[in-house]
Amino acid sequence: MAIRKGTDAERAGTHAVLASRRRVQLLDALRASPTPMAIAELAVLCQLHVTTVRFHLDALTSAGLVSAEPERHPARGRPRRLYRALPPLEPGHADSGYERLARVLAAHWASSEDDPVDRAEAAGRAWALDDLTDTPGSPRSIEDAASTLTTLFAEMGFDPELESTPEEIRIRLHACPFESVARQSPNVVCALHLGLMRGVLTRLDAPETDNRLIPWETPQTCVAHLTRR
Repeated sequence: MAIRKGTDAERAGTHAVLASRRRVQLLDALRASPTPMAIAELAVLCQLHVTTVRFHLDALTSAGLVSAEPERHPARGRPRRLYRALPPLEPGHADSGYERLARVLAAHWASSEDDPVDRAEAAGRAWALDDLTDTPGSPRSIEDAASTLTTLFAEMGFDPELESTPEEIRIRLHACPFESVARQSPNVVCALHLGLMRGVLTRLDAPETDNRLIPWETPQTCVAHLTRR
């Protein structure tokens, strides 16, 4: 899938639109479909009312995440309006000097004699502890900590979605601004982000959790899991 370049304002708009679980559900359904889909088809697939689907599709279309087009050869009556997912926005140039440098550094680190996963996670922890969060005045609940993590991931361009169950909290990451480097050196890049997440939890003095980051848990998303102890 091709990647479109986007401005900071466009990225911020995308984050706001994807704060809705139902919009993410519809976008995932469109991304998984090999052909454009009609509102009625999406309503049945996602178990939503047609009016609800139409409302959310309008928001996704305005954000540039979905395109709409009339049906070319309707079987009968008026042509339906068909929707397809557009490629995600990319925060920078696909072949920028920064990205080339990141690839070189990640590849070099991955070939180190030391354990690259441990080193990358330690670097992520140091990043969080040194630069990214203020020292809290009191311990944070796991819900508050997850909200802070979600905000951080949004600022970094991951298009996160917060999900919660009685057993665990998940942060689903619908985009990765470092995807090309992560695909090449996942043991470095993904471990770095895991360390970042764990460093933020430590800095916030959050309750202990069994936490992990699963790269590409689905073909489109990575998922951070925070399981309550």
